[in-house]
Amino acid sequence: MADTLYTRALARAAEIQGSTQALACILHVPENTLLRWMAGRAQMPLQAFLKTIELIAADERKQTPVPRADAATGKLRFKIGDLEANCERCDSHEFVQTDPSMPLRYIDELACAACGRRITHGDLIAQLAKDAVSHSKALTAARRRRQAEALRYGPKLRMLRGGRAELRPDAVPATEPGKETTG
Repeated sequence: MADTLYTRALARAAEIQGSTQALACILHVPENTLLRWMAGRAQMPLQAFLKTIELIAADERKQTPVPRADAATGKLRFKIGDLEANCERCDSHEFVQTDPSMPLRYIDELACAACGRRITHGDLIAQLAKDAVSHSKALTAARRRRQAEALRYGPKLRMLRGGRAELRPDAVPATEPGKETTG
């Protein structure tokens, strides 16, 4: 199983709901689809991820957090693929917990390590997921444009560079050079 923000959130939500079948029902997807998402073998739609975060946050609101014994005070970074969560104010990628003695939950507040701007952990992750979807769509659109240009200009460029276009196997010339057709 891949270890990503998506797969960890799904595993936690399935644990909260009691089973993958129950979570699949809430997310309105077949259980096999949910299992592919959980294994990291299929892309999870943004709306399903946002719903998953909401489910976890609702459960976190019901629970009383237990302070951590190790109380880490380090800086946090959140990534999805090559993208990192960033502060809307200063564009920093580092955050700190406002209460480092507690375990990190989606409902907890974080602060930008550079400028101090506060944001809820779940909102930061949701924005990162939205950015990842936008980035993916932009890459797909760029790839399609390149492919369309290659199809449109490919034969013309080959003619300019090589002198003549390659014949397709199904395109047989009517006459061979030096021979005339008789009818």
